[in-house]
Amino acid sequence: MTEVSPTGNKPRVDLKDAARFWERQRLWYNGVLLLIVVLWVVLTWPHFRPAMNLIALGKMTVLALLANLCYCAGYALEGFIQPLASRAQWRKLRWAVWAGGMLFAILLANYWIADEIYPDVNQNTAAIVGVKGMTGSVTMASNMNFPAPLAVLGFLGACGGLLLAIAALVIFWLAHKRKFVRYAAVVIGASLFTYFVLLIGFSLGSRTSVLSRGQEKYFCEIDCHLAYSIVDVNTQTAGDSNAYLVTLRTRFDETTISPSRPRDASLTPSPREVSLIDNTGRQYALVSSSGTSLMTPLRPAESYTTKLEFRVPKDAAGLRLLLNTIPAWPDHLVIGDENSWMHKKTYFAL
Repeated sequence: MTEVSPTGNKPRVDLKDAARFWERQRLWYNGVLLLIVVLWVVLTWPHFRPAMNLIALGKMTVLALLANLCYCAGYALEGFIQPLASRAQWRKLRWAVWAGGMLFAILLANYWIADEIYPDVNQNTAAIVGVKGMTGSVTMASNMNFPAPLAVLGFLGACGGLLLAIAALVIFWLAHKRKFVRYAAVVIGASLFTYFVLLIGFSLGSRTSVLSRGQEKYFCEIDCHLAYSIVDVNTQTAGDSNAYLVTLRTRFDETTISPSRPRDASLTPSPREVSLIDNTGRQYALVSSSGTSLMTPLRPAESYTTKLEFRVPKDAAGLRLLLNTIPAWPDHLVIGDENSWMHKKTYFAL
């Protein structure tokens, strides 16, 4: 129930009552999401058979924790619901909030499985040329270590939520509602803290990878993936430096197309940048390129090659190629993006 403050007759938030409601419904929340995962696996079996390993289980555990962290937003809403409505009204309102959040979670879970997980699971794992994980199974080397649709939705949601919260804070301040100003400030602080914990956490959880000749690095284009690999490297002496001619292959992997994308739709790659890096960390920019441009659109299953020329000193050792998306400022704040703060990179060995 709503209790009376000892300093006056203003109501204060009853956290015990809120906890009784939200923690009881948390069981249903987790049960429904678990049922969705089980139905996807059972109804599409054996499509998900290759994903039955410790790496996939670890990722699912992290996502379950994130889902429960998002669920805790109900407690923040209690601070707004209880003081503004009578006991009977806010109990109805919290049911409406829970139902709306549950429906959104159901839609998001199905969208993420259909658009991100399902296309990435290839029943013929031997056909995937990737990086071996801790279990010895082959995993996809990617520019993301967090589902791209969730990362984009999380970033847009964080920006939109921050703007709304700041607007609410200003309105409450001008209306002299000091208590609601504090609530809005707490919500802003808690939301920013949670987002940056996830951002830094996934960056620290990433690892540096170096792919050998023929291995592919995947770039997520939200509803499909492009795969890049080095197919040939030629070295020529040019005065006091060496010229490296790297042949890079770009491939539109048709097995990663989401069900919502037309199967024959072409894709224009996002702008990429390439550089060579030696074992001391020195970077060498691209001198010239020939063949098909890296910005050339592809249709599913199509591929092309691009020749890249670099000039490096003869004493440069341990050279590796870095191919990444040209970073814009939002990339640094997208959870799991290779360009985000402190995120490790995936390179190609020469």
